[in-house]
Amino acid sequence: MKTTKESSEYILDNMGDITEFVTFFLQTINSPSCVAFSGEMGSGKTTIIAQILSKMGVENIQGSPTYAIIQSYALPNQLNCYHLDAYRIENDKEAYQIGLEELFEEKAYFFVEWPEKIKEFLPTNTIWLYIREIEHNKRLITF
Repeated sequence: MKTTKESSEYILDNMGDITEFVTFFLQTINSPSCVAFSGEMGSGKTTIIAQILSKMGVENIQGSPTYAIIQSYALPNQLNCYHLDAYRIENDKEAYQIGLEELFEEKAYFFVEWPEKIKEFLPTNTIWLYIREIEHNKRLITF
């Protein structure tokens, strides 16, 4: 792992190393935040988010909310957590109609897949996490 003031880089040698990464990552977001997960289809966004949710104490993880767009969870600390998959959102009007503008005003954790599609709605302090496959099953995560 390489960390600078501006960003951190983390290499997953294989997808089995996710637990170690999640532990490290959660230490960097110790308060409600919005995290935008950017990466190609199949890069591991959903898998990493599921591990984050599990580590945060969510017991019944529903998987990717590709069709529902938003999946909400109550955390053990009574805060809400939202897993969003913006893949199917076509435009800003549709994002506005489903209430994203108001949703992001809540003090909660947000984990967003395909954030590029709703960039205008994301809080200004959103943490951008980029996942890139650099070799077969090896990922470079930058945030």
